[in-house]
Amino acid sequence: MCLTHRIWSLHRVFKRQFLPTVFLHGAITISSCLAVGKPGEDSMLDEHGAVTFFDVDGTLVWSDDDPTAYEDEAAAFADYFANERPSEGVADAFARMSERGHATFICTGRPYYMITPGLRALNPTGVICGAGSYVRVGDTVVHEEHIPADAVMETARLFFEAGIDVDVESNERLVGLYPTGGVCPYPGSLTVRSLDEFAAEAPKLNVNKFSTRSVPAERIARIMPYLTEHFTVSDMQFGVYEVALKGLDKGAAIGIVLDYLGHDRAQTFAFGDSENDLPMAGAVETFVAMGNALPRVKDTADYVTDHVRDDGIVSALVHFGLI
Repeated sequence: MCLTHRIWSLHRVFKRQFLPTVFLHGAITISSCLAVGKPGEDSMLDEHGAVTFFDVDGTLVWSDDDPTAYEDEAAAFADYFANERPSEGVADAFARMSERGHATFICTGRPYYMITPGLRALNPTGVICGAGSYVRVGDTVVHEEHIPADAVMETARLFFEAGIDVDVESNERLVGLYPTGGVCPYPGSLTVRSLDEFAAEAPKLNVNKFSTRSVPAERIARIMPYLTEHFTVSDMQFGVYEVALKGLDKGAAIGIVLDYLGHDRAQTFAFGDSENDLPMAGAVETFVAMGNALPRVKDTADYVTDHVRDDGIVSALVHFGLI
């Protein structure tokens, strides 16, 4: 059985109650602030309301301060995530959408544990994380998929032998396999430098995605044939790549949400800026690109709004009469 078929054979769907997650090395305990029942139960959704999906980085939040520019990169990232907040305009827009009966979903490549307190304070209807591998509506996880353990080890080995630092992500934690001697800077992460060290940690992870930062194109090209054969690979530009389960992306996850809510494509909106946001375009009625989006994303969009720094989300929501 080829690796791709094995990945799909281990497809798993869960419907279970969520347990509280600890963020930033357990320093901040976050309980769920999402509240919506399945349609027909105690739902807060208006059956005539819109269903909206928002990317995070470059869409809901933005910072001109680059954590990678600091000598202590890990401390800079910890400070960034601890203080991350959408603008007051975005927070107000989410509150107004809720008042009007619209559903709001955060739709991000981040693992669940990196949905920060500032993002949770938006009180979204639900979240899509891990580039579509994890779908949660209210307090219920309605869909979750993991990369099989043998595929995790084989892929990690190829990254390691190519001399590429790679972040191996799960919803609970992140392990950085860094053969170059660097340190994984993300809060709650563990850095390992050998395959033996990684093999000791891998069984503790329910891996849903690999990601890289600042990888030279010629280096990742060595393993790209394998990656594209077995995974969905998103080029986020500047040497940043996301490697997720093949056939699984934000668009597929949106389909799962709409099916769960019993909602068709009418009055559905998605907002994004990067290549991994493109699958959302085919899953919703209206796809909105941020003013800071990559050219290909803008070309695909039904509407291009303002830069995230200028509250492009708010401008678009006003334009479409959602607030």
